[in-house]
Amino acid sequence: MAEQNVFKRIEKKYQLSREQCEAFLEKAGNRICMDEYGLHTIHNIYYDTDNYRLIRNSLEKPKYKEKFRIRGYGEVNENSRIFLEIKKI
Repeated sequence: MAEQNVFKRIEKKYQLSREQCEAFLEKAGNRICMDEYGLHTIHNIYYDTDNYRLIRNSLEKPKYKEKFRIRGYGEVNENSRIFLEIKKI
């Protein structure tokens, strides 16, 4: 039986104050620039079971997990294009 390789995704997020963000951008100089998505606001609604099975499983950091969400970009209103997503990792 062939061995299945699992991609290990590492994601680190940091919350910055406005001052920290401005200092970071100043030090980064021209080494980074905002792409076309940098100006968008992203709105997510995650769904789970009545007993929160999906989030509890996710917090246990298994090799495989999934989430169900609705996502919209920018100002969301009744005419917005939204996406139903099953996020599998």
